[in-house]
Amino acid sequence: MATEYLDIVDENNVPIGEKRLRTEVHAQGLWHRVVHIYLFRVTSGGIEILTHLRSKDKDLHPNKWDTRFGGHVKAGETLAQAVDAELDEEIGLRVMPDKLIVGEIYKYDGGTNREFNPVYYYQFTEDTKSLTFNDGEIQKVQWMAKDKIENALRTEQEKWAGSVTGFKKVMDALAAKLGRVKSYD
Repeated sequence: MATEYLDIVDENNVPIGEKRLRTEVHAQGLWHRVVHIYLFRVTSGGIEILTHLRSKDKDLHPNKWDTRFGGHVKAGETLAQAVDAELDEEIGLRVMPDKLIVGEIYKYDGGTNREFNPVYYYQFTEDTKSLTFNDGEIQKVQWMAKDKIENALRTEQEKWAGSVTGFKKVMDALAAKLGRVKSYD
């Protein structure tokens, strides 16, 4: 990670033709891209999301539950390549690009962490036992109903990466993509 370079974009998500070390990007608050992938399944009770417990060694949100997989888009990498690489590295999953549901791109200004987050969804129908944790970023996974996640994000925020507001936005977008009734008002 110390030698991980990221392409820099401007405040409108337009590449400026410059790359910097990830540590510099975060230290200087430079705009960059991060892909987020939500694995879901549809059950009789509704939509469930595959959540995961982040490694205790992560620099951001260590030892917290997360609803999304993904990571930084490395310099010279396309979004599709980043999605493929992150899923393979984190959980040993290879997904054909045409199987992904393309979501919105969200802008996040967290001070020194300023990023554009293209969101993707993947309907995961295999057994979670087929997943492998290759890069030490994930401790374990578990399915959770989206309403239980929302409640946990409200009542136990200290145990989670992400926010209830962000989660609701991406779940509403997923519901719309699936042609389901909007899940939140």
